[in-house]
Amino acid sequence: MKKILNNKIINIAKSDKFDNKFSFSVLNYDNNQKNIKIIYLSDLLEQRKNIEMLEKSEVKSASYSNVYSPEDELYFFKEVFENAIKNNKKTHIIWITLKEEVEILENYYNKLWFFNEEINCFEVDYSKVLVSASVKIENLMWRGSDYKKMWKKIFFNPPIRESWQVKAMFKWINRGSISWIKINSPIIPFNKGDEDIINSKIINFFQKQILEENIISIILAKVLYFNLVSFWLKWEELEMIIEY
Repeated sequence: MKKILNNKIINIAKSDKFDNKFSFSVLNYDNNQKNIKIIYLSDLLEQRKNIEMLEKSEVKSASYSNVYSPEDELYFFKEVFENAIKNNKKTHIIWITLKEEVEILENYYNKLWFFNEEINCFEVDYSKVLVSASVKIENLMWRGSDYKKMWKKIFFNPPIRESWQVKAMFKWINRGSISWIKINSPIIPFNKGDEDIINSKIINFFQKQILEENIISIILAKVLYFNLVSFWLKWEELEMIIEY
C-alpha cells in the first residue's frame, strides 16, 4: 500500500508494495475553533428558503435547485467574504456550489501571488490567507440531471446545481482554488460493533474520479486533508483507502 501526501507518493512500511491500494488522509475538523470563523452557507440560505419553489419541486423535481437560489447564495458568499477581509478575520466558508464564488476566491488568491503560471494552477498557502472555501461531497457526486431519478433523496441545502456548475467545481479543485472537499459524515458504522469505515459510496466515487482523470491523486490528497491542516487549529486525521 502507498500513502498519498501533498507532494509525493510513498510506500508504507511493511505493506505490499505491488498492490493497488492507496491511503489518503481525511480531515475531520473540530467545529469549536476560537480563531477561525466557520460559516455554513446552508444556515444563511435557510433565511431565504423559497416555499413556492419547494411546492413546485413536488411536481417538477429540478425546481428544487431554486428553493435556495444561486443569486441568494452568491449574495451571502460576497457578504461573508467582504466582512472577512474588512475585519481581518480568518474565515472558512462551507458548501459553495457556484463558479462565481470561486472566481472571487481566485481573484483574491491572485492578488496574493499564489498563482503559478508554469503549471497554470494556484498554490495557496492557507496559513497566509483570510478566506478559504469548501465544497460538499454531495454537490460533486450529483448534478441537476439527477433530480428526475433521485427526487427527494438529493434535496440538499445548498442544492445540487446544474451539470455545468458541477463540472466547474472539478475544474477549480484541480486549479487549487477550492481548499477542501467537505465530507459531512465521513465515518459511518456498518453494523453495531463493527469497525467504523468511510462510506463505501464515497470511496467508489473518488475511485471513479481518479480512474477517469477528473482529479489526480495528489490534488485529492490536498483537498481531503493537507490544504487545511495549517488553517485549522484543531482537527482529527482519518484514513480512506482507495484501490485503483
